[in-house]
Amino acid sequence: MSISAKTSPQSTASEPSSAADTMIGFAILGCLVAGGVGILKAFSMENGADVLLCLLGSVTAFGTVFYFCFRKG
Repeated sequence: MSISAKTSPQSTASEPSSAADTMIGFAILGCLVAGGVGILKAFSMENGADVLLCLLGSVTAFGTVFYFCFRKG
């Protein structure tokens, strides 16, 4: 009579590392802060072109956050 131990397969490739998750989290937080600061600074600007550039940077920062959060894979 033989006893065989059942082992569950461990796949480390499918589990993201915690260091990478931390880095992505800080990048997302930084983009959110940059986008928020850009919107707040746009209210105090006098030149229309400066406001447009500031808001364009904010939209880009928020777009980066949405890319990181909603990408597949």
